[in-house]
This record gives sequence, C-alpha cells and structure tokens, in this order.
Amino acid sequence: MRFGLKVNAGTWSEAQHWAGIAEDVGFDGLWTGDNMRNPRDPAVPVHDGLTLLAAWAATTSRIRVGALIANAVFRRPTVLAKQAITLDHVSAGRFDLGIGSGLWPTDHNMSGVPWWEPGERAERLAEFVAVVDRLLAGDTRDHAGPHYPYSDAATTPGPIQPRIPLIIAANGAKALTVAAEHGDAWVTFPGAATEDEFGAATVRRAGTLDRLCREHERDPATLRRILLAYGAITPWSSADGFARMVDRYRALGFDEIVCYAPKPEERTVFDKVVAGLAAF
Repeated sequence: MRFGLKVNAGTWSEAQHWAGIAEDVGFDGLWTGDNMRNPRDPAVPVHDGLTLLAAWAATTSRIRVGALIANAVFRRPTVLAKQAITLDHVSAGRFDLGIGSGLWPTDHNMSGVPWWEPGERAERLAEFVAVVDRLLAGDTRDHAGPHYPYSDAATTPGPIQPRIPLIIAANGAKALTVAAEHGDAWVTFPGAATEDEFGAATVRRAGTLDRLCREHERDPATLRRILLAYGAITPWSSADGFARMVDRYRALGFDEIVCYAPKPEERTVFDKVVAGLAAF
C-alpha cells in the first residue's frame, strides 16, 4: 500500500510546512486540488493548483507531486500537456497528472464556462484525456475536435519520464472507459455517500473497470487504484481506525490511499499513525 497527503493550503508557509512533513515521515505522494475557489465558502483561501505544484516540485527532493485533479472545466488539454511536461522537468521526473471533468458549479461560474450536462461532460473528458495522452506521447498531429481542436502543436522538450502517469477520476461508466483506455491509475472518492454505500459502489465500479480493461486488451492489474479518503472516510479519527481503513480498502483492491492533511484536532492521531506508516 502506498500513501499520499493531499494539501489544499491557504498560504505558502502552510504548503511548505506540510510538504516538509510529507517528505520526512515517508508519504509517497504530495497532492493538491485544482479549483477556481472554495466551492462552499468564498472566504476560504484557495491557490492555483498547478502553480503550487511547481513550487513543491522545486522545493522537495524525494516525494512525488501531483494533481488530484486537474480540472477540465477551465483548462485546455494542449495547455495542460505543456504544463505537465514543465512540471515533470521541474520535479526531475516526480510528477503525476490527475484529470477530471469537474464537479462544482462555482468552477463553471468563475471561469465563465457554461454548465455541461452529464453527456457533454463525459464526452469532453474522453476527448480531453485523449488529447493530453497523445501530446505527452509526442504525437503532435492536428486534431479536429469537436471540443478541443488544435493545429501546429509541438511538445519540445518532451517529458523526462518515459510516461507521465495519467490518473483519471471516474465513477460513471463513460469515465471508467476513459480510465481503462488511457489511465495509468483510477481515482475515486465517496463524495456524499456513506462508507457502506461507497464500498458497494466501489465493488460495482471495479468490476466494470476490470471488464473495460479486458475489452481494451490490457491487464486490469496494470491500473493503479487510488482512494481519495474524505467525507465518510475519516483516516485521522483514531490509529485503530486508520488500520481498519487500510485493511478495508486493500481488500476492495486499492493499492494507494490519499488522505487530507489533518485538522488541528486530528494532529495527535496523525502523528501517531505516520510514526509507523512504513508498517502498512
């Protein structure tokens, strides 16, 4: 099992603080989100995700850095591919790129992008990820669209890594197809579901994903399974609770768990857990 720490820092000093802790205690990945603003409270400070990742990439040395998730609502796939290559260079090959179709109306509203109905959202994600995948692989042929046409592309320099890992956020069948076709990893999260509801849904989605992988002639075991633990999943409630979480989601097929940085009242449990993180 691998472990990541997700930090939505309100200040650069806070971002530096948690990056140092994540490296020191042995987390495998350091992650942040990608939203225009806090979707519930505009007074909560939110920094640009990819800019923060560039700063982390330049000021860390061991830990992998990544986006969970780069937001297709207000980003263009050609621009994101260029940003990903630059982040790969700044991090010396330690960058992972998560991509999702967006969730919050506030991202649409603030960026001036009209709301997408579910069918269009799924269609856009498929085209968006395919464009990023082909550009990161060095395929710069013109693309006609329908949503993200471009021409005269170049990706010089190319990435440092032979392949920048693509992580696809997916719950629906169409998005799971994108993960099976293009993803190096699949990430999912409970949202507003209870833990039991999420567990049952995960079994169904994992079965669908396995079938789709086989339809695309790939071994389902080649797709990393990442849990973003939040909502009903509370990793820092107790040390025993953390251990039960790991056991439960390992049994459901996950090989990586990304947890949010603890709140002040959770810090005692966090410190106890991470002191023995290698044991998991």
